[in-house]
Amino acid sequence: MSDKGLSEVTNPSDIFLEERQTNVPGSCVAVVMEGTRPMLVEIQALVVPSQLAMPRRVGSWIYLRRLTLLTAVLSKRLKLPLGSYDVFVNVAGGLNLKEPAADLAVCLAIVSSFKNKPVGPKTAAFGEVGLLGEIRKVSFAEKRLSEAKKLGYSQVIAPEKIKNLTDAIRSINAI
Repeated sequence: MSDKGLSEVTNPSDIFLEERQTNVPGSCVAVVMEGTRPMLVEIQALVVPSQLAMPRRVGSWIYLRRLTLLTAVLSKRLKLPLGSYDVFVNVAGGLNLKEPAADLAVCLAIVSSFKNKPVGPKTAAFGEVGLLGEIRKVSFAEKRLSEAKKLGYSQVIAPEKIKNLTDAIRSINAI
């Protein structure tokens, strides 16, 4: 919306990524679908030692139960001691994520923050994370890959290439 009325948004991903800082730990780009249109959004994570008996899991624009489940999977499958850390996750730009295809990017952002190692600036990710730490296929994979490549992302971590969390974390050099 502008002072002249509604104007077309030709690339909504630009809106969600325009203020993204690169080479900062705790950030990963997710390729998500809004209807049938792929979009890239930034997932931000902050992992800090907890001062509470029960560490907090706080999500902005992300389903809190999903965040809790993903932190449990990271703790069990990657042996990350997240039980003594607060985990905060935010979807920059305020897009409300409901699809599990953002799971992998959320996990990569959390691990990036925990290990204090940034995800590459031209890396994007999508895929559902199962309870066993496996990366599961999601719908519209080709559309997602095509959109990421079109926007200049040279490394796309997807279920077609990466089968589990350990391999995904290795691919961003955070282990």
